Amino acid sequence: MTVQTMELRDQVAAIVTEELELEDGELTDEGHFVDEYESDSLTLITVVSRIEKELGVVVPKEELESLVTLRALMLAVEGCAAHA
Repeated sequence: MTVQTMELRDQVAAIVTEELELEDGELTDEGHFVDEYESDSLTLITVVSRIEKELGVVVPKEELESLVTLRALMLAVEGCAAHA
């Protein structure tokens, strides 16, 4: 993992942690946003909107349903950032 990728992951994790109202260290790569963290679709839309606004990475809305873990979200963000 490059330094740039690690910084991006930290930024995305910070957004997710804040929007899901989690404690520091509670978010894991495989934790399911809905099942484990009791998030909803509106919160996920807010997460993606903040990523787009703050990080300049556009994530296609049709991918939202599959972005239910930090790992899945990071793969999408990294893929979109590479094509930007």
